[in-house]
Amino acid sequence: MFDVINLLLGLVVNGLVIAVLLNINKMNSQKIKLSILSLISTIIIAIIPILGYRVDNDFGHYYFGFPADALVYRGGWLFTFASFGLIFNFFFFYWIFKLILKIWKLMVPIKRKVNDS
Repeated sequence: MFDVINLLLGLVVNGLVIAVLLNINKMNSQKIKLSILSLISTIIIAIIPILGYRVDNDFGHYYFGFPADALVYRGGWLFTFASFGLIFNFFFFYWIFKLILKIWKLMVPIKRKVNDS
């Protein structure tokens, strides 16, 4: 029971820190899309065997996450969050996607309608 509470508490703390750092009061559609995309990327990259997850052979623990360890599986039903790895990974992908979006906007000009009046 304590393991489940610990996991949920870690998830809530990580979620609150992400919400505070994103400044939820000033959310716009671009921020929401980038947040969803970075959350999905964080989860997908973490389950890719070569890139996102590794095994500690000494203890038999599984570490999930890239570039930082976000989730640790210790056996049985024992999952724990690795300090602030989830937050780091979330913002790592958030800023990568934001940079890609800025580069995309610089390279692809926006076509505007010209009124013929």
